[in-house]
Amino acid sequence: MYLGASIRTALNIEDDNIEVIVADNASTDNTREVVEAETDPRLIYLPSDRRMSMRENFNRSVCASSGDYVLFIGDDDSVVTNQFRYLRRILEEQKPDGFSWFKATYGWPIQDFGNKTGGLRFYRKDSFGAPISYNPQDDIDALMHCKLGLLNPTPAIYHGCASRQFLDRIAPAPGVFFDSTIPDVNFQYRCIHLGGKFLHADHPFTINGYGPASTGGAHSAVKPDSLSAKIGRSFAAENRADPYEDIIDHALTVQLVFFSTLETLRERGGFTDPVPQYTDWYQYALNATRMKPEHAAQIEETLSSYAKRTGTQEQLTAARDRPARAKRTLSERLIRARSQISSFRLSAEQDSLNTVLTATNVCDAVLGQDYGAVLDKTMSTADAWRAAKRRAKEFTRQL
Repeated sequence: MYLGASIRTALNIEDDNIEVIVADNASTDNTREVVEAETDPRLIYLPSDRRMSMRENFNRSVCASSGDYVLFIGDDDSVVTNQFRYLRRILEEQKPDGFSWFKATYGWPIQDFGNKTGGLRFYRKDSFGAPISYNPQDDIDALMHCKLGLLNPTPAIYHGCASRQFLDRIAPAPGVFFDSTIPDVNFQYRCIHLGGKFLHADHPFTINGYGPASTGGAHSAVKPDSLSAKIGRSFAAENRADPYEDIIDHALTVQLVFFSTLETLRERGGFTDPVPQYTDWYQYALNATRMKPEHAAQIEETLSSYAKRTGTQEQLTAARDRPARAKRTLSERLIRARSQISSFRLSAEQDSLNTVLTATNVCDAVLGQDYGAVLDKTMSTADAWRAAKRRAKEFTRQL
């Protein structure tokens, strides 16, 4: 349903030195037909005769790739086609271990799914930002104290990229690049522990698409009979068959995913110092009982069992006595409100079509080629934003 549009955003890039790998995890839809309809030699089809975990699928994709840098997106996402030239330029000029960026968001306009779908929001603070350098190891204290909102910028291999040399250097074992259930978070936390030469740019090089079949929705689904919930149950079953399954059952909750990834990484990687502030992490993990009350007993049992195993029962008790954590801090809410004020939203519809491909076309048309001028330092970010707003007048506004 999504894949053809997603592939096209990458194949429309005018660059012979890229490869686009479609890692087909034993799909039962028309994935093979969609890929075989393309004749571009840069497209590589990686089939599987069995369902496997997301970790395994990510891992085999890295093994099958040959580029100097590796970038992952999902089948409902896109690469912002004409911005890729600037991504390549930054990588070639600065040669970072990894590079992250702002990802735009697009909701597929599926009937009875979501309210704000079929459009893109452009943010002033997340457009035309020049690359900044950082060492993710500087965030180790924030990670240990579960201050996840402070992990910004942060390494990303999903809607971000990493150099092959760096991936080989930090691999937990030969041919194994991710050793816990959620590969992108595993990569992020490993980088925070080990450090490296990283860049971040507040500029959209990719678009994060979402719909009822997205994996992310499975971790937030609250209706047991929803498509997202069914996908979540399948996701959990595939993970249980993986020898690198997490050491903590995350019960398909975002909070336990992050906690479980951290503890699995620490145990398997020998990252014993520093030690997490378990009261903070348990408080965060307990928030999952509010999101998924039907799993409250399972979550409590999971945390109690882990606390007993690690001798952290006292911290778990202290966490239970704390009030529930707000989803966002006051400062985070203020930043979000300010960014909304300096933004605009456009419909992604073109010629009666509304897909991640049309969203990419709109994004490129609005951004134009001004990011190159920003990199050349011949145009300011403010001037580039003003020019983008002028170009945006050619498109339909959304609230």
